Amino acid sequence: MCGLIAVRDFSAASNLEPAVQRALASLARRGPDGEGLATVEQTPRTVLGHRRLAIYDTRTVAAQPMVCPHTGNSLVFNGAIYNFRSLRDELRAAGCVFRTDSDTEVLLHGWRVWGEELFARCNGMWALVIWDAASGDLVYCRDRLGVKPLYLCHDGQTAILASEISAIADFRGGYPAPNPEKLFDFLVTSYSEQSHATFFQGIQAVPPGQVYRLSRTGRTHARAYHHWPQPGELEPLDAEALHALLADAVNLRLRADVPVASLLSGGLDSSIITHLALKASDSPQHRLEGAFTYAYREAEHAAVDESTKAAAFMHDSGRPDLHRIVRFAAIPCADELMSLVGVQGEPFATPSILASFRTYRAIAEQGFKVVLGGEGADELLGGYTVRYHPLAVRSALHQGQWRQAARLMGHHTFPRSLLLNRMIWDMPLAVITPLLRRLRPSVQAISGDLWSAQHQRMEAIRDNARLDLEQRLRDDQLSSLLPRVLRMADRTSMDAGIELRSPFMDYRLVERALVTPAAERVGERYSKVLLRTAFRNELPAAVVETPKNTGFGHAEQFLLRRLPWKPLLEDLPAELGSFIDVASLRRRLSDPHAEHSTLWQALSVALWYRRFYA
Repeated sequence: MCGLIAVRDFSAASNLEPAVQRALASLARRGPDGEGLATVEQTPRTVLGHRRLAIYDTRTVAAQPMVCPHTGNSLVFNGAIYNFRSLRDELRAAGCVFRTDSDTEVLLHGWRVWGEELFARCNGMWALVIWDAASGDLVYCRDRLGVKPLYLCHDGQTAILASEISAIADFRGGYPAPNPEKLFDFLVTSYSEQSHATFFQGIQAVPPGQVYRLSRTGRTHARAYHHWPQPGELEPLDAEALHALLADAVNLRLRADVPVASLLSGGLDSSIITHLALKASDSPQHRLEGAFTYAYREAEHAAVDESTKAAAFMHDSGRPDLHRIVRFAAIPCADELMSLVGVQGEPFATPSILASFRTYRAIAEQGFKVVLGGEGADELLGGYTVRYHPLAVRSALHQGQWRQAARLMGHHTFPRSLLLNRMIWDMPLAVITPLLRRLRPSVQAISGDLWSAQHQRMEAIRDNARLDLEQRLRDDQLSSLLPRVLRMADRTSMDAGIELRSPFMDYRLVERALVTPAAERVGERYSKVLLRTAFRNELPAAVVETPKNTGFGHAEQFLLRRLPWKPLLEDLPAELGSFIDVASLRRRLSDPHAEHSTLWQALSVALWYRRFYA
């Protein structure tokens, strides 16, 4: 787990290294354990830079950039290949000799032996760049889900690849102009990762699941190494298969040469991960050594503080000694809030991630470098009842299944107003658009200029909102919700030098879930019925039978007006007015009767603009 940058210059610039070194400095928090630089003295000139967070084989011999002694290929890599030991056994059988116990060296030899077929063999998360000596190509690739970030800026003269946009900006000497289309989409939908465009013009996220080659002449070639299955192409999940796949995913992610902890909210997902990790712990390099719970200092937030529930779970598990509670005041100061904005780098959908931002820092202070988390469970297995259950009712109504719709509504798993919200998207745009403009605060905050330039995008937004339950779960997993979650989680964890490992993101589990009917994953009375069934016989009823818990950062999400927004909305750059009606935003934030979660989207854009363009 690290930070990387790779620069290929087509303009015969003579001295790239100082700018690459400057860019690497912005990635230091991602890799506090070491820094490396390698220059390819061929045309076009190429420089690879790396900041290391040492997890597998912490010795300097495993540092990067790593060079293949047989071919001269050079590699920089951010991530973790969980099955690297089995891959190493295959490569040894093919004659490869290893000098480290690192996944980096496995990738380097794997590229030499298997070429592009390497990536389909890997189970892990990664973003990597390889200078291929034989072809002169710069090869770059992300994992199947895009768990690890990689950004590209290619202006025809220079191609820059980096783990974060900040490194590209530091190399270029400043941030590009904002992307109006991305800002509009975010303010209307809260989605931030649906396309490969970023909030900065000219900078794109490298698409996951593909391997790219940038030639010596500047031409780019892409090939998909993975395709997500459609229903009928694989065997659907059942409770037994889900249990087995998840247990193996935890087992793979538990192995490290540094201490490993888990996040424990007291809810279903984190309790399952912690439970499986405790069962699998069997050696110093394969052991859970801590479980961390976020909690509040103020008594007023007792209803959303799950530390008591988490403590009871650890007591019942027989390991109360591993439980650690970290407590914070719910409301941050202005400096802490702006620090989070800076770490995220782009507008983000919810202030609740302040909780994980704080928790990872606390975990790092106690000597941990690896954390197991439950990211992806809600999107993969249907955890958002207020999102998915109204869609199930809407589908039943569309199909004329009145009794089924009545039965589903009888479970009271979502506010009835949300069904109306979903049904509105079935109406013509001429009705939808003025309703949003009048009633949704984040849309009200869109400036007149931005609305005039981008409102034609409402057609695509409406089409996405009309997806049925089956399509919605697939889109949430591969295009909208999960990519957003992964980006936020990567930034908050890596800011603290923490490698976050998410067993629910194991591609084998994701493949099987994608071909399993949505209704079987979501359920009716509760969420994630398939997951609850899989662990019903080995976890307490208080965990398995209760509805979805409030989760990390619940109080922060619903205390928006108490955030220190007033001083932060003063003295804003005048150019922000091209995107946000700041006066309207201030009025809404000051109105005690105008509670709406989308207010944060507009505030997030304003704070982002203040941080990166003031």
